[in-house]
Amino acid sequence: MRSDRFGLEAGVDRQLEDAEDTRSRLRWGSFAKAYRENDTSAFKKRKVIRPDGSIDWIVLRPEFRQLLAVLANGVIDSVIFYDLDRLVRQPRDLEDLIDIVEYVKRPVTGATGGRMNLINDSDRHMARMMGVMALKSSEDTARRVARQHLSAAQNGLAQGRIAYGWVRKGERKGQLVPHEADVVVRIFQDFMSGESAYSIARSFNAEGIQPPAARTWSSTMVAKMLRNPRYAGMVSYAGKHRVQAATAGDGWSLVLFDDEGRPLLGSWELPQTAQAVTGPQHERADWTRATRPGPQLAPSPM
Repeated sequence: MRSDRFGLEAGVDRQLEDAEDTRSRLRWGSFAKAYRENDTSAFKKRKVIRPDGSIDWIVLRPEFRQLLAVLANGVIDSVIFYDLDRLVRQPRDLEDLIDIVEYVKRPVTGATGGRMNLINDSDRHMARMMGVMALKSSEDTARRVARQHLSAAQNGLAQGRIAYGWVRKGERKGQLVPHEADVVVRIFQDFMSGESAYSIARSFNAEGIQPPAARTWSSTMVAKMLRNPRYAGMVSYAGKHRVQAATAGDGWSLVLFDDEGRPLLGSWELPQTAQAVTGPQHERADWTRATRPGPQLAPSPM
């Protein structure tokens, strides 16, 4: 199941019902295990560093890889999948599965979509063609969504994760959290008064102030907040329409600029006085140095 925003797994349960119907029709024995990939993308790749230092970009699917392993080792003697585009979205994954099927000579059949069986030559060739088309569909969707996100950012809407200081989920998403907003303002005020990120974090821990997503405050956490352009009302974007990748931890390289070279301002509510504290007139905040070039965007067709 590719997307389950609310964690209900209702889609997975429906797929299991169809798989059970197929098992009964084929008069196979009971399932040994259901391999669930709820809310897991079969398309999006991640950067992986191998033990030898080499780098690869692959889709991380632990359940799928475990399925391949038990099929190859003879732990199970057949597989029923819901539909091919739920099974694989990358030709590499399909070929890995086909290699095993050709070796173990065990059926891998679908519950829908013509009920193909990868043990058959013709179905394997059809699966390859369908896999390529499914990949194109995923890439087309990803391009359109990325373009929508860029357009929203250019119109001043916050993109990506909601930062500390605002409601991050629910109907009030994007609205200020007063006590968190006060903490944000204090971070910038203390920093501009000469305090280091380390001393700010130490003070917050001593006072028992709850950090965003950890047990304790750290200098790294405070530094990232100081470099976050959203606290100055600036729009940031880290999507696909970049010629040059943003620098990790460097908020300034995420900022979007208008045609006159000025930072784009967002439409969200700022913590009181935060914009005044973080304005470009304060050169100590690294990300406000006007000498840094803005991100370069590449045109993309719709």
